[in-house]
Amino acid sequence: MNHRIFKIDNEPCIVHYPFRPNGFAVLILGDVNHYVDEQSSFWLQQETRRSIISELMDKGYIVFYSNLYGANWASEKAVSLTQRLYHYVKRREIINEKVHVLAEGMGGLLIEKLLPVMGHQMRSVVLLSPCVSLYEHFSQEKEQKFFYKKLKKEITLAYGVEEAHCEEMINKKIISGDRLKAAETPIYTIQSINTSRYKNQFPLIKDIYIERNDKDLPGEIYIILPEKRYKTSLKVVSYYAQHEEL
Repeated sequence: MNHRIFKIDNEPCIVHYPFRPNGFAVLILGDVNHYVDEQSSFWLQQETRRSIISELMDKGYIVFYSNLYGANWASEKAVSLTQRLYHYVKRREIINEKVHVLAEGMGGLLIEKLLPVMGHQMRSVVLLSPCVSLYEHFSQEKEQKFFYKKLKKEITLAYGVEEAHCEEMINKKIISGDRLKAAETPIYTIQSINTSRYKNQFPLIKDIYIERNDKDLPGEIYIILPEKRYKTSLKVVSYYAQHEEL
């Protein structure tokens, strides 16, 4: 794959270049372990994600994303870096200024925070088994001591708070999909039925779409079975293609 790796704020970022560009770009917001380093990225190394990038590039999309400080949990730093990355790519590449967004897992939390500041620059959004509530995820992990301690440490590092104030900070930042319920941006969710990391999120996701449907806002949920996972890339590309009127 033809790609370029560079740094913004010392964080590795990557741009993938298609052979025949179609003028549109896709911003990826990855999950907690979706790294970018100076040689490669999780999305290049993992088979399912690589197939998504391949399908997007075959259709002519420029694809770009960043390491975003690793386990950022939608910190203000990660929101700011995402905006900087978008403007960097827009200045240097020939793309339509309204980009598609693909967010997986933790990336769903970033979408929630980016909508007020970047919603007008988003053409459409696809969510892959997203986390839409840090509060719910934090509550879920309390049931598993090892994962709870790990998550707590990640959040304190991401937000620069003391561990003793971590839960208080999370309680103050409860949004739980409120902006996703109201956004006019088309939002399509591909939800795996066997996800375990964010198993408590699906009732919230259903509530988001009930409210979006009541408001006649564009979007839908697609439930995907493990044996149909290969369809993910086709679903993503198909949804983006529906929202490309200039």
